[in-house]
Amino acid sequence: MFTGNGKRYAASLTETLTLIFVLTVLSSFLISSSCNSDGSSSLDPELAERLEQVLTENMEEFGIPGALVGVWIPGEGHLIIEEGISDIDNDEPIEKKDHVRIGSVTKSFTVTVILQLASEGMLSLDDPLEKFFPEIENSDATVRDLANMRSGIFNYTEDRDFVVSLLEDLLRKWAAQELVDAADSNLPYFDPGGGWHYSNTNTVVLGMIIEQVTGNFVGDEIYKRVIEPLGLGGTTYPTSPDIPEPFSRGYVEFDPETGLMDVTFSDPSSSAASGAMISRLPDLRKWGEALGKGTLLKEEIQQERINSLAPIVFDPCDDDDPDRPKRSCPEYDKYGLGIGELSGWIGHTGEYIGYTSLVMFEPESGSVVVIIMNVFGVGEHVPTKVFREYAEILN
Repeated sequence: MFTGNGKRYAASLTETLTLIFVLTVLSSFLISSSCNSDGSSSLDPELAERLEQVLTENMEEFGIPGALVGVWIPGEGHLIIEEGISDIDNDEPIEKKDHVRIGSVTKSFTVTVILQLASEGMLSLDDPLEKFFPEIENSDATVRDLANMRSGIFNYTEDRDFVVSLLEDLLRKWAAQELVDAADSNLPYFDPGGGWHYSNTNTVVLGMIIEQVTGNFVGDEIYKRVIEPLGLGGTTYPTSPDIPEPFSRGYVEFDPETGLMDVTFSDPSSSAASGAMISRLPDLRKWGEALGKGTLLKEEIQQERINSLAPIVFDPCDDDDPDRPKRSCPEYDKYGLGIGELSGWIGHTGEYIGYTSLVMFEPESGSVVVIIMNVFGVGEHVPTKVFREYAEILN
């Protein structure tokens, strides 16, 4: 959901939180000093040590409670790192079997379903939004524009009133139309196709289109079309704040002086098809490979997805309104149809209240990297930073 530059979002949250929360100061916060590597890890020991060191240094720099990392390189082996803790009150270690909220990695699932529906003739990527929801701003934007973040539709999570309402009650249930209404209370960033601006509203609307076209709940379509065929037993599209056990708790640092706040339980309806999903490390490895290879798509639609990747400017992202503060967006080199590119790898990053994540696939080698952390709002999207360093080593 809040997949954006962590520094940008942390700043906007800090501004509003004083209106809402009396933060609880956490009296103790210790990061495990060692990486717990899977005993079956088979990467070259020197390479594994370098990857572990990169993670440890970043965890120490940004105060990350717990992290899970998986690196799978065909023909060379794999490495699983379980470092730090999942529950800072009970000092419980984080483990690869833990469920976590994956935030905007959900977008890659949602757009995959959109592409499946397009290949089945149930919709066209060139259908204008007005065909489905004529009242939404920039309704002449196409399905394609929404999927590649070029619709110009305002990002509802940048609406201050929405943020205040969300933080007043993290367990509140939201209708998808309420999220769209929050976006529509602001001017669009630009005319459809007139720039690139990451917007959670785009994928919320795509989820609504899936429901209109199929007559089914978007979570059911994702389960039937993606989760079940790939055997992702630890992956769900939840409809309540609950998380399947075992799970890692999630934390937010709104203010470095007050420490971390436990925000594990929040209602996923506040992010809908843009970021509601839950998963775990082994499942995200499977998803990274399926997403990168186009396992669930026809060859021509997968090629269209790959061809859609185009260079973007993320800091600041495009906005034609001169009176609106400039925003930074998630750090990608390129972005396309529900998929991004970083250092030549393709996949998606995620950020949600309490969690950050990344799933990347290297097309030539078939390698997969998954990074999960149980905190956000610490200054930047740390999984992306770690991955950039990994890519320099692995490439």
